Amino acid sequence: MTIEFCVPGWKKSFHSMTLPAILPTLLFALHCLLPSSCVAYSCKQVPGGLVQIDASLGQVFGVNKNDNIFTLYGSSWTQLPGKLKHVTVGPAGVWGASRPNMIYKLVGAKWVNVPGLLKQIDTGGDQFVAGANHGDVPFCLPKENTVGYSRSNSAMNWRKMTGGLKYYSCGPYSCWGVNSQDQIFVRKEVPGRLSMIEVGSDGSVYGVNSIGHAFRRDSTSACKPEGTGWTDIKLYTGQVKHVSYDLGHLWVILKNDTIYDCSD
Repeated sequence: MTIEFCVPGWKKSFHSMTLPAILPTLLFALHCLLPSSCVAYSCKQVPGGLVQIDASLGQVFGVNKNDNIFTLYGSSWTQLPGKLKHVTVGPAGVWGASRPNMIYKLVGAKWVNVPGLLKQIDTGGDQFVAGANHGDVPFCLPKENTVGYSRSNSAMNWRKMTGGLKYYSCGPYSCWGVNSQDQIFVRKEVPGRLSMIEVGSDGSVYGVNSIGHAFRRDSTSACKPEGTGWTDIKLYTGQVKHVSYDLGHLWVILKNDTIYDCSD
């Protein structure tokens, strides 16, 4: 299986993707040498109930079972206008997908319709948008279309990727996805099974399997974006349905829609 994605300067195929020939800074080289570590989490329940959550750049957004949209200000949730089943925040801004799979971008305080159809959407890459449609076909929208987008009649250039994914998420140096059989893909198929997967703003990768266990991918880096293995992080085992990670906080949603903020 080959899956393509929109990372400037990288080859598009997961099977053939290569890193740039010269790493831009010594920090990248040093990051390659850092070993994975055992992380303990301290969790506190956050008031409210959500079915999906996304965190990036210090912002947290989520939707509840009624498709109501919320963002976290301090310790309380503020409801935004509109209805979405999936919301995402990242370098490309705040975007979402509605129950009929219509796509929206938050411009000011208003949701602006974006041409196209997706059931799941992610803005964690380098100002590009990625996602999957109702037929599990992955797409991405390059940053020349996402940056400054403000009108529903703007020209769009959605790029159809090969392969099939039900969930597609990107970070600063890798894109990850899972298919309808819960198989996991990055540059190639990765051992394991997950029902959803999220790439954090620092490139960390977390996911949840079909029986409610949360996992972290070990030792992901610009030098080795596929990492080395999965660690069962043993938080609310058997109860987890969605996770998102940003700035030392793992946001966890349980099957009963309760929300936890877990700090490492």
